[in-house]
Amino acid sequence: MKENQEKTMPSKLLTLFWEPSSTFRSLKVKTSWLDIVIPLLIVTIVSLILTPYIVPIAMTEQKARIESSERLTDIQKETIIERMESKADSPVQYITTAVAIIVKTLVLAAVMLFIGNFLLGGETKYKTMLGVTAYVGLVDVVSLGLKTPLIVSQGTTKIYTSLALLFEENSSFIFRFMTNIDAFALWKIVLFSIALGVIIDKKASKPFGIIIVIWLLYAVVAALLAGFAKI
Repeated sequence: MKENQEKTMPSKLLTLFWEPSSTFRSLKVKTSWLDIVIPLLIVTIVSLILTPYIVPIAMTEQKARIESSERLTDIQKETIIERMESKADSPVQYITTAVAIIVKTLVLAAVMLFIGNFLLGGETKYKTMLGVTAYVGLVDVVSLGLKTPLIVSQGTTKIYTSLALLFEENSSFIFRFMTNIDAFALWKIVLFSIALGVIIDKKASKPFGIIIVIWLLYAVVAALLAGFAKI
């Protein structure tokens, strides 16, 4: 217990990737606000640094989708594209990115608290789950670090690390669903399962089953909504 209390921030950051249970044991003993803020800052800074490389490519793809859309009139297309271009150099996209990371962390922590306390009978605190979620979010740094060079070199944001690789790209529900069955998302699920197992003193397999079911439900809903939102 004493060893966990004395674990330093750099140590917790590093052990997350090769001995995650050690990081989560330390958070169980004590979760400071630095345990929430520092990982969030790392993810946010990396995201903001890489945003200028990804956004222009994403905008080019979005313009192409708009121009080829059969649902929009020519005037609507011009209006939407002009609005997009006017916001291209706006700081709003950076603010939106930072806010999205924070909101995502807050919501995921609440979901994990619900799973841990109400579905698995644990007694953990929201602050602890915020710390866990912030650390698990560091997986996004790895994801961005691997995907961004590929996005830039290939000139497309359609870089898949999911089961979508097994299918020819199309607009079907099954393809949209498979894009959500992502390797990095599964990595996060494993980490959350280990974390909940450590914090509420249960085998990681119990939270893993529940989280997988919730994740699959999310993937279904996200695929359906993506179909409705299609231009």
